[in-house]
Amino acid sequence: MGMTDSQREAITQMLATAEDLDRWRVRAREIERPERGSDLAQDDQIFERMPISEVVRYSLASSGEHLRLALDAVRAKQLYPSSHFTVLRGALVGASQAVWVLAPDERGTRRDRGLTVIAEMYAQMDKYYKFLETTDLKANDQTQLREQQLWLAERSAQVAARKTTRATLNLTDVIGSAVDTTFRDRGSREALRGLWREMSADAHVLGWSMFQRAVFGPVDRRTGLGEAKAGGEPELVAEPFLGSYRLLKRGWSLFDQRCEAR
Repeated sequence: MGMTDSQREAITQMLATAEDLDRWRVRAREIERPERGSDLAQDDQIFERMPISEVVRYSLASSGEHLRLALDAVRAKQLYPSSHFTVLRGALVGASQAVWVLAPDERGTRRDRGLTVIAEMYAQMDKYYKFLETTDLKANDQTQLREQQLWLAERSAQVAARKTTRATLNLTDVIGSAVDTTFRDRGSREALRGLWREMSADAHVLGWSMFQRAVFGPVDRRTGLGEAKAGGEPELVAEPFLGSYRLLKRGWSLFDQRCEAR
């Protein structure tokens, strides 16, 4: 069976992003330091051991990497009913996180948001190190672990001292804020908020997201059960793909703007 016009258009729109995605891939190979006097150069001064500009650049690079992986599958004519959305969820997080940090014109807000991302990274590292404490490490590895934990505790304290709020990273709020910043139409904003919640089911292997995409057959009167089929549909993949792409494009634009000297 051939593709419908809607399916063909969805694939065409995704393939049209390839040039931008490849350009951003090349950019991500090298560190881009903000120009002296730029917004990001001044933002970086709050915690030079982990520059906010690098936190943002990593978020952008990660989002682009996830989108390229999703696009590679499309090019290979492989569409996945669940795993495509776990990849696209990563793309949405990376792009939204960058936009969330970069969008505010007020320096204090940008700094607090950047530090909030760094604090979350350190908090998750701490959990990982605590897990390693429970494993069978050699004496030398135990010593290195303790040293690394002391280093991490120092860095975490430095970040906490520089933040002006006690807020922690809430990705639902991050994505909502980034979507509001990027999209003018209410429909796009609501759709991406909904997709963020729906794709969490794919990431955590909870099947309810599949129910939203499935076609249901007749119900068996004896059992009350019916068969549901969910295939990879281009339109369903394209919606979070293109939304994340637009967020990523906005993120790179903001990055360039904040890196330029006034």
